[in-house]
Amino acid sequence: MVAKTALFALAASALVAPTFAPAPYDFKDPKGVNGLTFAVDSPLEPIFGTTDAVSGNIQFDPAHPEKTTGKITVETAKVKAASQGMTDAMQGDWCLNPQKHPAIEFEIVSLSNTKEIKKGVFESDVKGKFTLNGITKDLTVKATATHLPDALAARGGVPGKKGDLVVVRTKFSFNRLDHNLAPDLNQNVIGNKVDIDLAAVGYTIK
Repeated sequence: MVAKTALFALAASALVAPTFAPAPYDFKDPKGVNGLTFAVDSPLEPIFGTTDAVSGNIQFDPAHPEKTTGKITVETAKVKAASQGMTDAMQGDWCLNPQKHPAIEFEIVSLSNTKEIKKGVFESDVKGKFTLNGITKDLTVKATATHLPDALAARGGVPGKKGDLVVVRTKFSFNRLDHNLAPDLNQNVIGNKVDIDLAAVGYTIK
């Protein structure tokens, strides 16, 4: 009798326990909060800027975060510097050239060293293809993905819908010359190192 009761309790708990499966997470934020900042230091003219034009789709499974795939995209024409004058210059064909290259992309190739650093927060070395100014380079970044089950309604932005969230955070750097950005300017005017800070929320509807 005791064995049957224990078996019944185990079966019941399995029925009510949350289960997860791979799901597509949309990073085109209906609230417009997702963002990316960049910084280029230099002796003569440090440059800082931002964009909220972050989108993309990632396939994520909290049971197997190491199998994550997908792509994050930034709309080139909406990358802005701190001043309008610098923004206008940066959007020229000598630099970002959005008319010819409308998107900046990071496509996930594989994840390694994935570990759960605290409940629901997964850290990985993410190997990807980084495309900027029409030039694609291999790039590995350290990133975290925070899985927030049933948090869509609490965050809002998708009225009447329920679902999960994934918050992706990463900081990385690249050399602007690798992507032919302002190649004629020396690093006293514009530093070669570009620092990126990305924080973006993706959602999936249940």
